Amino acid sequence: MLARLFLGVLLSTLIAFFAWRRRSLSASGALAAAAVGSIIWLGGGPIWFATLGAFFVTSTALGHLAAASKQRTKREFSKGDTRDHFQVIANGGVAALAAALMYVSADARWLYAFAGALATANGDTWATELGILSRGEPRSILTWKPVARGTSGAVSPLGLAATVAGALLIGTIASFASGRPWRVVGVAVLAGTIGSLLDSLLGATLQEMFYCRGCARACESPQHHCGAAAERTRGIIGFSNDLVNFTATLAGAIIAAMLV
Repeated sequence: MLARLFLGVLLSTLIAFFAWRRRSLSASGALAAAAVGSIIWLGGGPIWFATLGAFFVTSTALGHLAAASKQRTKREFSKGDTRDHFQVIANGGVAALAAALMYVSADARWLYAFAGALATANGDTWATELGILSRGEPRSILTWKPVARGTSGAVSPLGLAATVAGALLIGTIASFASGRPWRVVGVAVLAGTIGSLLDSLLGATLQEMFYCRGCARACESPQHHCGAAAERTRGIIGFSNDLVNFTATLAGAIIAAMLV
């Protein structure tokens, strides 16, 4: 057990270090990623760890895809491409919890929960990164009216296709850890898609949003990137995009475990 833990910590720390050097992770994000990776390696093993790696590598790569055209949108609606510890825990915390529970009980349902959580995170990330590039205007999942690109709760056909593809990738890799691979794939795709859509619904309803009067633009932070204070316009106080992501991955994990 100690040898397995040591290997997990070593691999996770090395990957987190290189991600920090490439500015894909902040210092706090690297520490959180090393912890998440170590737990997943210990509880699930190499295939679970590879599944986490697929999420991190593809989400990072897509973040740099057509970066120039995304720059303005991301400046308004996201923290940027350098992930901090809040973002790491929001996307990988539930998956790490499933791995820890797998280590304790060795119940096959935790594999499905793990796959459902990461499928949700990956599907939502792919939808965000590729949906911004959609030619048509995205629409609010709540009102179906056109909204600005990058707005929380916005959906598009390209984004939905990306969601399914992202969930499918996670399910495919995670399936190698199961004797019922097709079931793992199917559950991951279904749970990941539902979880990602829930993410959009929460983003359109409960997520806290702000408005900068000086720039006449909506944003997700009480301080706009221009430096001016932004007014709160809707949502639950403190219910940030990170909390939306965490809630959605938790829902994805629960749905997947219930489908076993």
